[in-house]
Amino acid sequence: MATGPARDLEALTEGLRRWVAACPGQVPGRVVLPMSVVSVAVADGGLANETLLVDLGDSHPGVVVRLPPLVATFPEYELGPQTRVQNAVAAAGVPAPSPAVLVSELEWLGSPFLAMPRVPGRVPGAAPIFDEWLTALDEPAQRRLHDGLIDALVAIHRIDCRGLGLERPDGGTLEGALDEWSRYIEWAGEGEPLPVLIDAMAWCRGRVPDTEAPAGLLWGDVRLGNLMVDQDLAVVAVLDWDLASIGPVGMDLGWYFGLEFMMEQLFERRVPGFPSRQEALARYVAQSGRPVEVEQLDWHEVFALSRALAINDRHQRIAGSRRRAENPMGPILRARMELAEA
Repeated sequence: MATGPARDLEALTEGLRRWVAACPGQVPGRVVLPMSVVSVAVADGGLANETLLVDLGDSHPGVVVRLPPLVATFPEYELGPQTRVQNAVAAAGVPAPSPAVLVSELEWLGSPFLAMPRVPGRVPGAAPIFDEWLTALDEPAQRRLHDGLIDALVAIHRIDCRGLGLERPDGGTLEGALDEWSRYIEWAGEGEPLPVLIDAMAWCRGRVPDTEAPAGLLWGDVRLGNLMVDQDLAVVAVLDWDLASIGPVGMDLGWYFGLEFMMEQLFERRVPGFPSRQEALARYVAQSGRPVEVEQLDWHEVFALSRALAINDRHQRIAGSRRRAENPMGPILRARMELAEA
C-alpha cells in the first residue's frame, strides 16, 4: 500500500473493467474471451506506488497493476523503464512477470499504469525474522531460500543492460550516483534533510573507492521480500524494478547486506538458517566470478543505508510523521560508518 493518499478503489475497479472489456489484447497472460474483472484488491507493500491485484476469474491467472503514487516518493516516477527492464530480464531467463504492458492512456484510471501477469507463489515477509512461514522452515530450507536470492542477483548482474533506457550521462559511476542521491536527499528532505544524511554523504564522498567494477544492470531493491517462491522454494518471480539502474554491482550488494545489518541491529537476532555475510558473499563470488573487496563493500553498505534512510524519511514526511528525528535507522547508519572505519 502506497504511503499517503490512495485512489478510490471503486473507481479503479470500474476503470479496469472498462479497460479489460475494451482492450482485451492488452491484458497480459492467457486471454480467454469473454473476460471480465471479478474483483480488485490492494496489494501489501509497495510504499512507492499503488499496486492492485486484479482477479479475472478461473479462466485467467489474474493481473497485477502498478500505478504511480498520488504523492511522489521520487521526483520522477517513470513506468516505461520499469516495463523495459522487466521484459528484458524475463527474456534473459530471470523469472520476472512477463509480458509487462505499459498502458499510457489516461481514460481508464486517470494515470498511466503497468500491467503484468499474476504469478502464483509466496513472497517472504519484509522482515524475515517475523515471517512465521519462513521461521517455521528447517535451517537447510532457510539456507536454500537465501541461496535463491543470491543466485537471482548473480543472474541479474549478467544481463546486458544496453538499450534499456537506463543510461546516465555520468556513465553509471559512483561519483555520479553520489551526486544523484545528494540531490534526492535535498529534495526529499524539503530543504531540511536529516543531519545524519548530510554527515553520511560527506563520509561517502571522502572515501569513494579508488577502483570500481564496470557498470551493469542493478536490481536496486535487493531483498527477500521482492522474491516470490513456489512450494519447493524455487524462485518463480523477481519483483519490483522501480529502482533499477546502471552502476557498479557493489551498489546492489551493499543494499542487501546493509539492510541485513539494519535488521540485525534493530531486532538483535536473525533467521538461524541464513548464511553469514561472509558465506553469502562467498557464494556470490563463486557463482558470478566477480571478486568483491570487503573494504569496498563496507563503503557500499554505508551508501546503501544512506539511500534507504532518505527514502524512509520521505515516506515519513508524506505520512505526516512528527518523529522523523527519532528514526531508528539514523543511529544504525552512524554505527555502520563507525564499523567501516574500525
